[in-house]
Amino acid sequence: MARDIIIGDIHGCFDELLQLLDAMAVTDDDRLISVGDLVDRGPQSAEVWEFFRDRPGAVVLMGNHERKHVRGVLTYAQQIVELQLGERYPEFRAWAATLPYYHELPEVLVVHGGFEDGVPLASQREDVLAGTTAGARYLEHLHPGRYWTEVYSGTKPIVFGHHVVGDRVQTWSDRVWGIDTGACHGGYLSALVLPGFEVHQVKARHDHWQQQRQAWQLPVLRSRPWADYTFERLERELAGLRRREHPDVLAFRRGLEAWVAQARELVPALLQRVAARTLELEPCLRDRSRRGEVAREPAAALLFACHAGTLGAQTIEGHLPRPMAIVEAARAYGIDTQHVEAPWERPLAGGAA
Repeated sequence: MARDIIIGDIHGCFDELLQLLDAMAVTDDDRLISVGDLVDRGPQSAEVWEFFRDRPGAVVLMGNHERKHVRGVLTYAQQIVELQLGERYPEFRAWAATLPYYHELPEVLVVHGGFEDGVPLASQREDVLAGTTAGARYLEHLHPGRYWTEVYSGTKPIVFGHHVVGDRVQTWSDRVWGIDTGACHGGYLSALVLPGFEVHQVKARHDHWQQQRQAWQLPVLRSRPWADYTFERLERELAGLRRREHPDVLAFRRGLEAWVAQARELVPALLQRVAARTLELEPCLRDRSRRGEVAREPAAALLFACHAGTLGAQTIEGHLPRPMAIVEAARAYGIDTQHVEAPWERPLAGGAA
């Protein structure tokens, strides 16, 4: 007899998923239903995604983590998965965008994060069903100090994930089943098997998220668009990095500080070159009909500012607000910038990319 197997938040714990399926002797006839949050935090998000994508009849709900990817709201966990998937990331996002927010079975209703009591299923808010921060705040406003599971009065049981309920599956009044038991945090991966409401679990092999947080700090840092950041933005980022003690982060931060300082050290030579070029272009600058020739010059804004007498060491960052813009302007004016080393371009230890 085919079974409906509802699996809690997997969060990239592929080995535990396979172990759980093996323990339940899952067959091709069994229908697998994920409550969502397939990815993020664990070490094998790609493998979990591919497994469910390729398994016939499998159902995956939209969790708050999938929703973050779809909407481009990438915090650290999502940035890791973006790097892990590489060129496949757009395909994953397109797939995730098709996920439903609920799945109804004869015995139960399955959602990822929450449910508003007394509201028809078709009228439920997506942010509530997916368990987003906004959805949680909405439910808290409706029932201050009480979790939605405590006020649910519907007759059809609900199975959900999202909220780690402890090491064991938790129930509320035999109407709500919480099956997220913290697999990615070193807890358990749990499944509820229908029609018999049997619970199966396997112990996670590690606190995967703790390991992943440490392992991916430098790759995620290197992937950020540092060259596009302004001096002001970089100072804010550096202030945050100064609060982090991981050796790789410390080395990267020092490299970033050195890069910013090296960019600023190029300013005196750049000002001299710009001043000399401004003198050469003086006829064009005086003749409004020829100013288009100046506009085609590298860092033309500096030439116009120099001609107007408003360019100096204190004002250049107003014209070139990014360190990389100063480096590029210096190169364009023939200044040696080989010593200006961007830390995100340095080879990783061991030659890794």
